Amino acid sequence: MKNILLAVQTFLLSLLFASCNIGLPIFLYGETGVEERATSARILFGSDLPQVGSNSKYSFIVFTDAHFGETKYPRKEEAFLEAFKNHLRNPDETLRPRFIVNIGDTLDGGHSSEADYFNLVRQSWINAAKEILGVSDYKVYSILGNHDLYNNGWDTWKLRIYPYTSFYFFSINASGGTGFDFLFLDTGNGTLGGPQIENLEFILSQSQRPKIVFMHYPLYAGGIFYFTMDDITERSRLISDFAKSNVKYVFEGHKHSAYDYDFKNFKEAVISAYLEKKSYGLVTVDESTGGVQFTRCYY
Repeated sequence: MKNILLAVQTFLLSLLFASCNIGLPIFLYGETGVEERATSARILFGSDLPQVGSNSKYSFIVFTDAHFGETKYPRKEEAFLEAFKNHLRNPDETLRPRFIVNIGDTLDGGHSSEADYFNLVRQSWINAAKEILGVSDYKVYSILGNHDLYNNGWDTWKLRIYPYTSFYFFSINASGGTGFDFLFLDTGNGTLGGPQIENLEFILSQSQRPKIVFMHYPLYAGGIFYFTMDDITERSRLISDFAKSNVKYVFEGHKHSAYDYDFKNFKEAVISAYLEKKSYGLVTVDESTGGVQFTRCYY
């Protein structure tokens, strides 16, 4: 009898979600687990680092929830490209974005065609930076969101989305001072999992440089906990780790709406959705002071 009921439920689900971009597998057995993906952090160096020059002050763009493949909202890639070009031409050199960070839900349903679409648009940003800044290898860094994992999306991600991993970090020392650390976390399942949080805590303990953290699921998001990381204990542990490790800012997405919160030792900024809200952020880092300035922008 149980088998019959399961078969009926599966059939009804298949009818309900047959045309849905998310796909049926997410409802039957979920995505790949974070403990399978994020066992250790990859360190980026050399040609994988952004070209920020020698100025102690530089900027980058951060966005989230681009949902390539979603058809509910109009896409305005040309409008964003023009806004990006305007930033690149800013008379103040320190405000010209030297790289881009994409913090999840790049793909709406985890499909390879969506990854190809994103990479086509990404190339237009790289071409603009080459034309205006003269940078031959402009970097666009990405991390996983929950939508990126749908339909076995991890298999697509690790082959098509640079830097082809889910948990990584790098350091920039543009001015000969202490520099900054940039940490990119895998919260695609709404949790870090044991191996990742242990690795993260080790990395945090090895450096007192100021840090910026990127993750898809928020820590707080204005207290709307339905949209935050699932495990309350893990979330509290992260807040404590960030507070004592010279983290300056944590940038997040997932909620699609903008939220800011000051944890005193560090700040949280939830970026509103690139696709739905036509939103992104400009972040300016000052290595000489350890300061970080964040401005919300729209295209």
